[in-house]
Amino acid sequence: MKRREFSTIAFLSFLTSLVTPRLKVNSQPASQTWRQYNSWKSDNIFLKGINAPVFYETDLNNLKVTGAIPSDLEGIYIRNGPNQLFKPVSYNYPLEGDGMLHAFYFEDSKVRYRNRWIWTRGLKYELHEGKVLPEFKFRNYANTNIFAHAGVILALYEAGLPYQITPKLETVGTWNFQGDIEQSMAAHPKLDPQTGELHFFRYSLINPPYLTYYVANRQGKIIRTMSIDLPQSALLHDMAITKNYVIFFHCPLVFEMSKAMKCNSPFVWKPEMGTKIILIHRHDLTRKPVRLDTDAFWLWHFMNAHEDNEQIVIDFVYYPQIKLESTLEAILATKAHLHRFTVNPDAKTIKSQPLDDRFVDLPTIDRRQTGRSYQFGYAPYIDLKLTAEKKIPNYYPEIIQYNVREQTSKVHRFKPGCYGGEAIFVPKKNGVSELDGYVMTLVFDENKQKSDLVILDPANFEDEPIARIHLPVRVPSGFHGNWIAKDALNFNGV
Repeated sequence: MKRREFSTIAFLSFLTSLVTPRLKVNSQPASQTWRQYNSWKSDNIFLKGINAPVFYETDLNNLKVTGAIPSDLEGIYIRNGPNQLFKPVSYNYPLEGDGMLHAFYFEDSKVRYRNRWIWTRGLKYELHEGKVLPEFKFRNYANTNIFAHAGVILALYEAGLPYQITPKLETVGTWNFQGDIEQSMAAHPKLDPQTGELHFFRYSLINPPYLTYYVANRQGKIIRTMSIDLPQSALLHDMAITKNYVIFFHCPLVFEMSKAMKCNSPFVWKPEMGTKIILIHRHDLTRKPVRLDTDAFWLWHFMNAHEDNEQIVIDFVYYPQIKLESTLEAILATKAHLHRFTVNPDAKTIKSQPLDDRFVDLPTIDRRQTGRSYQFGYAPYIDLKLTAEKKIPNYYPEIIQYNVREQTSKVHRFKPGCYGGEAIFVPKKNGVSELDGYVMTLVFDENKQKSDLVILDPANFEDEPIARIHLPVRVPSGFHGNWIAKDALNFNGV
């Protein structure tokens, strides 16, 4: 395929999700030594400081540990995020940037580290040319999330099919659920811990249906596909599930072709449209979706949702407004907090309640509680004062542990000059409660220009970490990660 043809396909895939990539990406060989690429610097606030990309792929063994790695931690923690290989002409965070995976392999109370780019088709074209290709700006970067289901690891993005990744972080190629999806898969699927079903969706920006909902069974077979009518195309980033419902928020961040054709961020905030809450019954296929109208707001991420008698409780990060602009002014003008909606689907009423006033995002829970009543959640605190001082975003000086039942919280604050990110919960093998496990997050030490993987005790969240795994390298600020238990995927010999 020629570059001109690929450019057209990449652009249409981003806009409409109508084109399915067909060419398989060859696996990259595992490297036991440094693989270095040409470095560059940028004045873009999302490409410098804590956000600056790294220009190597490497494997590191015998990592130094302060404290002790729990003996029952056996598996892989993988985190995804943007790591631009070639210097871009323009850059619209968070929709751009070549995906890079950072993996920590836990076995026999030891840990190894590996990082790899996700070798998407667009990145391979640019690597062949040795430079960024602006005509490939709208493409599938696979840079947002990493998720395992039915024995397959998937790197996910807003548009386009997921990329299958091996436990060694080799890129296999695009994954289409045995041919049952041909267009795209959004970055935030939800796994029902009771049924083993994976719930996910795709959205289209031009051609209806603008929203399509899928369910894959425990074996990875698509068992339900449902088109959902929306009044207008818009960006939908996340979803939530309960025992009986699937939940979407249709927020008024809408697509404009004129902006897209100029290679700008193609989304415009239109608060006059309001936000629509859409509830889909999971079991009664004859029911029409329940739709509720509210004042305009935006969310990137849900924390969790569950049912309480006849009500649906939805916890999420609430933004009064959003602008997808890669400027410091736009960042400082934006603030969000943990919020709760209690919805009665029969009466079509919504009770709105702030759960906190601190600026947070990237919320996580014990995934065993997905769709169920839960007690604890985690989110990094975003310090806007620090952002204004440094004139660079994505500095998170502390992690908040929320007790949503008692509506209290605890804080784990990092040492001065150290900044975390999304925190994941890893359950103990025989753990029963939401405190029987470990909380992990990557922490960047600005003073040393190196990163640690920090393991916290959720039962003693404010205390010193159980362990700090020290890297001799830096891990840039990223997005989402997940834990893959050893018994879920065989990673011996990786």
